[in-house]
Amino acid sequence: MYTRINWITWWLLNIVTCGIYGIYIWYKMTKDLNDMAEKVDEKPVMGYILQLLLGCVTCGIYSIVWMFQFFGLMSRLSDKYGAEITPESSFVKVIISIIPIYSFYWMADAYNKLADKAEA
Repeated sequence: MYTRINWITWWLLNIVTCGIYGIYIWYKMTKDLNDMAEKVDEKPVMGYILQLLLGCVTCGIYSIVWMFQFFGLMSRLSDKYGAEITPESSFVKVIISIIPIYSFYWMADAYNKLADKAEA
């Protein structure tokens, strides 16, 4: 049900499409995490596209807040589904998500672990 993400494809297509594919992947991950959250009575986060628009209006401040909410949801879902996504801290996850190239690998791996456990 949940699409698996290949980090190399994500990274390469993000470069080729000048970031458009990256926006699609973040949209898809957010939609899927919100779906997983509803199944276990967790509060979903705001959709990715609306977050982008609010981030533009607030000079990026809301986007930073949203990242913490997104990774917080990922941590809570990891606990509920037993996906064992590391690190546990939302702050460290935000830091990892801005590391060039490695962030694609880590995000795809974390999402895939969670998707595997949510479908089981």
